[in-house]
Amino acid sequence: MADRDYKAFVVEGEDREPQVIDNISKVFFTHGNFKVITLPAGENIYMLWKKLKADDFDTDIIEVLRESNKKIRNELMGLSRDDFSEVYLFFDYDAHQTNLGKADEGDVINQMLKSFDNETENGKLYISYPMVEALRDYEPGTCGNRENCFVIIEEFGNYKNVSSLRAFNPHFKDYNFDTWKDIIDVFAMRVSCLFGLSDTMKYEQYSGEATPYEIYAIEGKETENQRTFVLSAFPEFLVDYFGMKLWKTCVKHAKNQLDKQLCKSGDKSSRKERIHFAENHGSGG
Repeated sequence: MADRDYKAFVVEGEDREPQVIDNISKVFFTHGNFKVITLPAGENIYMLWKKLKADDFDTDIIEVLRESNKKIRNELMGLSRDDFSEVYLFFDYDAHQTNLGKADEGDVINQMLKSFDNETENGKLYISYPMVEALRDYEPGTCGNRENCFVIIEEFGNYKNVSSLRAFNPHFKDYNFDTWKDIIDVFAMRVSCLFGLSDTMKYEQYSGEATPYEIYAIEGKETENQRTFVLSAFPEFLVDYFGMKLWKTCVKHAKNQLDKQLCKSGDKSSRKERIHFAENHGSGG
């Protein structure tokens, strides 16, 4: 067993996601008595989940990661699951589920959210819609506008370029605390809009209602319109980790542009339908 505490951040890519985690570590975890280790799961997190599921989750996630590739094996040398107090996983949403292989288990992402729902056990999963680049796709103080709030599913392949062109801060490694404050403020407005609310959620409402299940369920309804609502996993993680204090420090806008821009559809009944869908399907039940 190692002499210090570790936190594992499991990501899919080997480029942008490690940059984000490295920046988060420098900005938010400089005073923590632990070490953050970023582990790129080369096969993707679906394959990691599938291996764990095949063993009825009797094998711990660190051991499965250790077996996945040489680079991770080197990172984990001398460490076991007991050395990690927390495990977090970050996954890019794929409306076509092409990154899920030939999945025949039904709604795989929903099952993954159920399996990865506790950072002290199998790990906790966060999903970026549509991908990690959603983090830079924002303008400070503005939740978005009707066009930029969504990505058409057929245009996912071009989103990296599009998000780069309209990014206020395109370089993840340069983010400071003020940058993250803007990001979290925008995230609060956006997630409130996603839930059909023109008033920005209070922290208590957010923590009680905007779970990964409900977010995924409402995003699932958006795919029926062949689009995905842009929402980053990383501010979601930070708010969950630091709680009300961070929310109150960062969230400054009491309203978003839902009513002004009609960012969803302008149809209140359809917004209620999305919330109803989330309530009945988002919990995985």
